Amino acid sequence: MSIKKILITFSKKIFEEREKNFYSNRLDLHGKTVSMVIEALTQKGWDCHQLNVDVPLAELVPSLSNQNANFVFNLAVCSAEIYDQAFLPSLLDALNIPYLGSNSTIHSFCLDRSLTKLSLRGIGIPTTSSIQWSPGDLLPDSLAYPYIIKSRFRNYCLKLSSDSIVNDQESLLKKAEEVFNQTGEKVLIEKFVEGREMVIGLWGNGNNPEVLPIMELNLSREKPLYDAEIESKKGYVDDISCPAKLSDEHKTMLESMAIKIFRELNLKDFSTFHLIFDQKENLPLFFEINALPLLHYKHSAFPEMCSHRGVDYRSMVQKLLQIAMERIRHERN
Repeated sequence: MSIKKILITFSKKIFEEREKNFYSNRLDLHGKTVSMVIEALTQKGWDCHQLNVDVPLAELVPSLSNQNANFVFNLAVCSAEIYDQAFLPSLLDALNIPYLGSNSTIHSFCLDRSLTKLSLRGIGIPTTSSIQWSPGDLLPDSLAYPYIIKSRFRNYCLKLSSDSIVNDQESLLKKAEEVFNQTGEKVLIEKFVEGREMVIGLWGNGNNPEVLPIMELNLSREKPLYDAEIESKKGYVDDISCPAKLSDEHKTMLESMAIKIFRELNLKDFSTFHLIFDQKENLPLFFEINALPLLHYKHSAFPEMCSHRGVDYRSMVQKLLQIAMERIRHERN
């Protein structure tokens, strides 16, 4: 039996930047994520090759097409120097190379915070209220502060912080104009809800995706929200509770909602959802869908949730490959 070839695609520059921040006090973990992915797949008999996809498009296309790979284990949130995570799946589809995760349409949709909210409401999932704004637009006469100002499109370069929360119209307009000037796109003005911030992870396909242990973040409430600074400093390892302390009723409700999102929006292989559990209203408010969860070792949410399920990192990688390959076989039949 011939050994099949697999590409591990990632942005070298972004990986190095993130590892510098994530593992500032753990130099032994630098490079560990990609090396463990390779180890896990090699154990299963695959011929593994790394491919940095953050290169000019004229270089990327032949690099992919000339590899003759049977599968791509995709870790790339950016490719061809300027494109977001939706681009590489589109290119792989054009080259007829199967890959881990959802297609480009789903990625584009999930990166658009406004479309995400509209779709959640459309399938009956509660989400935080929001409006879109650009310079010249009138604000509603009565706004119930606080609000949080976000770019409409999620971008690895644009990070949320406590400074994104505003409590009056003057600070709202100032922050909204700042974000608009950075992006040139309409800005999302979202109601800031105080509550328990959680992440739900799923993997699988079809009618029965598996929900991983629900994780609660920012237990110490060091800041009013889990922001980029906390993510860099603590990751999803410290100041968290997994599984989150929930009543059986709330746990069942959250899992059912997560499965509904995964199935109705046609996500593939794995995903994570962020939500705020508004305790005043006794209601979970979903506000982010991530179709390509980060897999940084000893840092990211998805592998940590797997760990709390008793699945170690290498086994997680192997399981993700198995899930994706089963989906591909089903699609081709």
